[in-house]
Amino acid sequence: TWLATLTYDLIKLNFVFNSLYLLVFAAITLAFSFITRYFIRKLLSSDLSFNKIYLTIVAIFLLTGLIILNVYLPNRIMSFADIKFLAVMYAVFIITIAILIITISFSIIRQIQYKRNMQEIENYYKYTLQIENINNEMRKFRHDYVNILSTMSEFIRESDMDGLKKYFNEEILPMQDSMQMNTIKINGIENLKVREIKGLLTTKILQAQEKNIRISIEVPEPIERIDMPIINLSRVIGIVLDNAIEASEKIEDDPLIRIAFIKNNDDSVMFIVMNKCEPNMPRIHTLFQENFSTKGKNRGLGLSTLKELTDATSNVLLDTTIDNDYFIQKVEILNSDS
Repeated sequence: TWLATLTYDLIKLNFVFNSLYLLVFAAITLAFSFITRYFIRKLLSSDLSFNKIYLTIVAIFLLTGLIILNVYLPNRIMSFADIKFLAVMYAVFIITIAILIITISFSIIRQIQYKRNMQEIENYYKYTLQIENINNEMRKFRHDYVNILSTMSEFIRESDMDGLKKYFNEEILPMQDSMQMNTIKINGIENLKVREIKGLLTTKILQAQEKNIRISIEVPEPIERIDMPIINLSRVIGIVLDNAIEASEKIEDDPLIRIAFIKNNDDSVMFIVMNKCEPNMPRIHTLFQENFSTKGKNRGLGLSTLKELTDATSNVLLDTTIDNDYFIQKVEILNSDS
């Protein structure tokens, strides 16, 4: 409108003026459309797209702006001077709304970043404590193993092989199994080089260990990077493991969780989690419905959020199956440059 008022006196033919006006208007509209699409994609790839408070505030600002613009939209033909003034007022109003939304966005992003940093610090603190506990156990074992071996000398002296076998199976082997259970959870992720994910996995492993759930981890090849925004990847892994731990708590007969990170050359990385589940599990498509949960009312947001996260990322594939009383989730992240 501003450009039109500047050029109206220079162009005498209405046909030429209207044609130029349409071309300029279309070009500016397309430019703003591409800019808007760019920011929407940025929004969908960030945590802001799942922040209900942020989306509500933005919706209220935009709705308020549209209502105000509609109320003060002129309903009669105005002079070019009035149009210029109105265009400037509209521009100031829209820019003010944009600045407010951007300020709110950065404020919430900083808050999310702060919470994520605090969570990472907590994860690494737990990781360090676990390493210290393992080292202490190993030092105690090295200190006591001579005494432990000496307890078997009397069985050997009396050639009591049956008693020795019973003593070994009942006293020595459980100690070995306990130590192995505590160490395999940490050693299984040596090849995973993504620092943030290693801290998250360690936290989930410790949670499962406290609930006496067996876990095995396989990372056969070194994995340097996973081509997915780290926040979304953390949320995906967190949801899958939280569900596996909660489902395993209901299993009375030897609950088990198997985790694997498998690298497919340089094409993709697959994250697989298998956990024992109850035989009467609902159909898979109902599990992914929002607000559906086997744990009670209004608790079924995990799998629906998982589906939203994977659907919003073009290079991520989610495959969920139930086979032989095992709930299996496979998340494949394709490399963008493959």
